[in-house]
Amino acid sequence: MSKRILLVLFAFLLFDSRRADAYGGISFQKLENGVSVVFIDTVKSNSLLVVLCVSSGSADELDKEGVANLLTYIFMEKLQANANADTLQHGSEINSYTEHDQSLYYFYGNLESLESFLKNLGTVFTKFSFSENDLRNNKRKIEEKLLMDNQIDKILVKKESRKSVYWHSRYGADISGNLDSLKNISERDILNFKNKNYTNNRATLIIAGDIKKDEAAAMIIKYFGKGEQKSVIDRLQEPPHHRSTTKIMKSSQQVGVPIVEFYWKIPNYRTEKMKALSVEIFVNYLEETLKKILVDEQKVAALISYYYSFWNYDSGVFSITATLRNSNCIEESINAILSEIKYIAFEGITKEQADDSVKRIVSSSKKSMFFQKAIFNEKTLDIIEWISRRIGSGNEFDFIKGYPDFVKKYDLEDVNVQAKAIFKNDPCVISVIKPVEIKNAG
Repeated sequence: MSKRILLVLFAFLLFDSRRADAYGGISFQKLENGVSVVFIDTVKSNSLLVVLCVSSGSADELDKEGVANLLTYIFMEKLQANANADTLQHGSEINSYTEHDQSLYYFYGNLESLESFLKNLGTVFTKFSFSENDLRNNKRKIEEKLLMDNQIDKILVKKESRKSVYWHSRYGADISGNLDSLKNISERDILNFKNKNYTNNRATLIIAGDIKKDEAAAMIIKYFGKGEQKSVIDRLQEPPHHRSTTKIMKSSQQVGVPIVEFYWKIPNYRTEKMKALSVEIFVNYLEETLKKILVDEQKVAALISYYYSFWNYDSGVFSITATLRNSNCIEESINAILSEIKYIAFEGITKEQADDSVKRIVSSSKKSMFFQKAIFNEKTLDIIEWISRRIGSGNEFDFIKGYPDFVKKYDLEDVNVQAKAIFKNDPCVISVIKPVEIKNAG
């Protein structure tokens, strides 16, 4: 991300959530009906992007797995069915996805479709209904996906690993549920889940386009209702964890070289954000260092990838995926990677290394699903992705707006203390998927 884009992002993060003052073309409003709105000004064009972030996902399910995901399928189908012909033209698109902590619905189109889509969105959100046929057809779609996933060894190993990491909670379950649980989900299950979790205070709209904000806000109040509907996000807090390492080994004809994944469970730092920051700074440094040692210097791994984010319970895990060069030294490679990580954690990082990590944390962002569309520039898409990941997971703007200053206030000693406390231990899960050995005939 360029320095100019970084400055725009900094400006956005410093906005005052109590007012609608705009910084760098981005502003926030908390409407009288409880819905939050983030307006992102784009270059003058006829393009429009609307994202509804609902802080509700499979972690909010009580007993039956897959209810949140099935609701998302039906909800999106209703949006598509209710959209008029003018809304869905010229490459427009309505789509959605669900995670453990959030459900997102988004619309690509043109500015003239703003009121039409907000009316559609508000109508489905406030007056959601569906038929037995809708339920049956969408169950069939998810069943087909589950059957397909069950044929892919990498997906099966990841699911098993996740269940071992989150052995104690709904966060270990598959978002789509399973074939048995899906059959038992009733119409009443879907409606109860929707009514409990899809409330105005858990809804945030991100609107990107050259629009009139006051008019858009009035539309949202009109179509989402004037009265505020509230519900409480009540998710599991961090329980005690087992200390032993679960090892998962699978031979597969679907891979050519071994793939090893390591998972460290990170304690729930949702209410201890300075600790979360300390872990994130160290992990960012670890990422850069391991890539150099293990990949650039051609030791052990041919490819290293990472996943980490500590701002909500769902993502409270750090994972490393290492693609090895061959099957000859799997155990040696695992031991070498773990030894390197423990050594780095034991030695700690310097102030200069921590400062470099802070720069990378602020300036980098993953390419989002919105990136496949050319109608919005990189700056807009990165900001939308950054916002949606946090607000969709239930984080408040009082944290988001202060993130740049928050990053700068890290304590180096705490960074090293937190890193050592976590990474001196073996990971909670190590999974290996390796090629099937072919024995020579005779």
